[in-house]
Amino acid sequence: MAAPLRWRVFVSALTLMALVPQACDTPRIDSPASPVPTFGKSSGGPAVNAANPASGHQGDVTLDVTITGSGFDSGSRASWQRNGVPDPKITVNSTRYNSTTSLTANITIAADAVVATYDIAVTTSTGKKGIGAEMFTVTYAVPISGLTEGRAISDGGAVAGANGTTVVSWSPSSGLAAVATNSDVWDIDRAGHTIAGRDAAGKPVIWTSATGLPGSWAATTLADLGSANGGAVRGIASDASGNAVMLTGNAFSLDGRKNALVWTRTPNGWSQRVFARPAGLTGAWGQDINRRGQVVGMDGSGCCSAVYWDSLGAPTKLPLTSGASAAAAWSINGDGTIVVGNSGGAVMWRRTLVGNVYGPWTVIALENPTALCGKTGTSVAYDVNSAGTIAVGTSCGLAVAWSLTGGSVTRVVLQGLGPPNQATAYGINDAASPRAAGLANNSQGVYWWGF
Repeated sequence: MAAPLRWRVFVSALTLMALVPQACDTPRIDSPASPVPTFGKSSGGPAVNAANPASGHQGDVTLDVTITGSGFDSGSRASWQRNGVPDPKITVNSTRYNSTTSLTANITIAADAVVATYDIAVTTSTGKKGIGAEMFTVTYAVPISGLTEGRAISDGGAVAGANGTTVVSWSPSSGLAAVATNSDVWDIDRAGHTIAGRDAAGKPVIWTSATGLPGSWAATTLADLGSANGGAVRGIASDASGNAVMLTGNAFSLDGRKNALVWTRTPNGWSQRVFARPAGLTGAWGQDINRRGQVVGMDGSGCCSAVYWDSLGAPTKLPLTSGASAAAAWSINGDGTIVVGNSGGAVMWRRTLVGNVYGPWTVIALENPTALCGKTGTSVAYDVNSAGTIAVGTSCGLAVAWSLTGGSVTRVVLQGLGPPNQATAYGINDAASPRAAGLANNSQGVYWWGF
């Protein structure tokens, strides 16, 4: 499993291709009948401006939510609504008056509450009502303190990510640990023992730790191609025990071009291979690799050609969707039959494997972002699990998961942490009950579970 990861060097190109969440022209996909969000306020009545916390999870019991606004009185009561009607799956156990600008509502969220955004309504003792539209979110997301973004997640739930320019790791058992400063991170192996990235000197590097504890991460700089521009490790393939055995990424050659590299574990360290540049491209790099040694990547961040390399290093440019002019491949599944990425929106490339013979690649759109989000809508699939059954990414500025089983695609909105509710899922693990990692509201690292 590998995930595309934090690109300070690629921000401008990714802005063109939707890493930065974009505004939608149509109503939100999680509540299509909802009106355009407004702060409702009757004449002389209350106003609802914010909620803290602004999100909760299915099954949360007696959660205190502070509602801020104006015009509250001691008899004010709160309710959680969708489409103008109180939702029976969010019970307000009590409403406590704090001041004319603050209330505390104690709520219980049913285990089967819809994962979506909710309006918060406050009605005063005199019957005047104010509504804060989409002020609260029932979400699959869990914030990770100390992470500004999560980039990849191991099967045990260890997250590799960043806190600003510091690479960090986090796990339920070991907590938060600084890994390296002024560095970049892209992936973590299935066991949670190896993190891939680029060090402060711009060199391809892996950091390893048997425990994940603070102070236990050790750096190993890998061979590049001798250019002052160095390179990076972007994807990890794990063995049956979950430990890193192959790596892919890029290195600059002396002619200034990027090249796809594969490093393979040997008894004496890591051996290096340079994969061929695709015909007609000035360069390209590997973004993900599976245990078969098959690699996918691109020649520009989020653009312009999606590339597949077989285990011998022979490249193939993957087909575009109809009407699209660019593509990028971000992740490949374990048997090399599914690749996910973007070409006019989130896509997967699929091929058959019969009798150890692969068929040709075909491209399939996972969704129509224009129909979902309006003419400026975009979507990208960033990672797929090894089984090729679930992909994650971003759509209409929201974190999403796509189920790829049963011959059809099912889309699940993972949600964020409340307004503005923007989020991106970058990585998914291979656990039976998968978790994904990413960021919400542009600056908070999160993981998602239960989807």
